[in-house]
Amino acid sequence: MPTKPRAQKSSPRKKQTSAPTVPLARGQKQRFQNRLLKWYKEYGRDLPWRKTSDPYHILVSEVMLQQTQVDRVIPKYHEFLERYPSFTELAEAPVAEVKQTWYPLGYNIRPERLHSIARETVSRYGGQLPNDAEELLSFKGIGRYTAGAIRSFAFNEDAPILDTNVIRVLHRVFIAEGDPKGQKALLWELSEALIPRGKGYDFNQAIMDFGATICTARNPYCLLCPMKPLCKTYPFGEK
Repeated sequence: MPTKPRAQKSSPRKKQTSAPTVPLARGQKQRFQNRLLKWYKEYGRDLPWRKTSDPYHILVSEVMLQQTQVDRVIPKYHEFLERYPSFTELAEAPVAEVKQTWYPLGYNIRPERLHSIARETVSRYGGQLPNDAEELLSFKGIGRYTAGAIRSFAFNEDAPILDTNVIRVLHRVFIAEGDPKGQKALLWELSEALIPRGKGYDFNQAIMDFGATICTARNPYCLLCPMKPLCKTYPFGEK
């Protein structure tokens, strides 16, 4: 498992977590947490953005990872940060140049949004991205997932995240019925309720890795899965 970087300082806040609508059997929550974190400690991916807690670096990685595979993002992540090492340098660059640097990742609205976020961060916050959820969501281009990722990975807060990998893992293990696209509110509740207190960083990184490498969209590795005793979908394809 990659070494967890020292987090940026954030304002203390009380964690307000409501019980998820999906009933969890006695001990199920703790077993899921323990199995996932144990798996991550042994098999977690060594990724460059896991070696920093700089909110700018975290934001760049999260925007790049939208719609793009990890192996394509890694070299461009390094190149982009070398050219634009902070919000200030990015904000001062012409947007056309930023889009050219972004090439060939595609989905070119992303560099435009990232450039816009940089300019707003510099003008409103002196080049320091805030950690407050509402302030983050006020940026055009930062949605609930990205805000949660920044709070979790840059500021070490127990903030929930919900991307395609997390949706797939939670739905298969705990729900196994209906269309997950229509159960987003429930899955957000579940994501937040499952975070072990003080371990949001590792838990969120772990569940994303687990969905990307074990509980994959097609042909998941069920025989190797540590969640078999807990999973409502196991064995996949036979229910």
